[in-house]
Amino acid sequence: MRSPPAGFTLLEMMVAITLFAVGTFAVMELLHKGQAAQRDGENTLIATHLAQRCLEELRNVTYANLLTASCTMPSGFTPFSYGLTVTTPYTNLRQLVVTVSWSAPGGTASVNLQSYRSNV
Repeated sequence: MRSPPAGFTLLEMMVAITLFAVGTFAVMELLHKGQAAQRDGENTLIATHLAQRCLEELRNVTYANLLTASCTMPSGFTPFSYGLTVTTPYTNLRQLVVTVSWSAPGGTASVNLQSYRSNV
């Protein structure tokens, strides 16, 4: 009686290589998406910090000068830009909305923080 040959056939090797390639591709895609999510989270955290910093700067501005106030971007944060909107929803009350924007892979992303100042 003859024993079966030892080893793998060509078809078995091709199936194994295909499964390995598909698994490797899935893991690489997962790592890529995780890195993109980490970068987006980091940018959101930095933008929130910059918006909070701007609101803190505006605390030192008098109520009368709020309509013409602006925030200064610290050095090293060139991908980010400020936007400031000051409205007066009620007498003796000003609403401050700070928007920090940056360029993201899908377009432009932004963070908005708002605060109120009274003239009392």
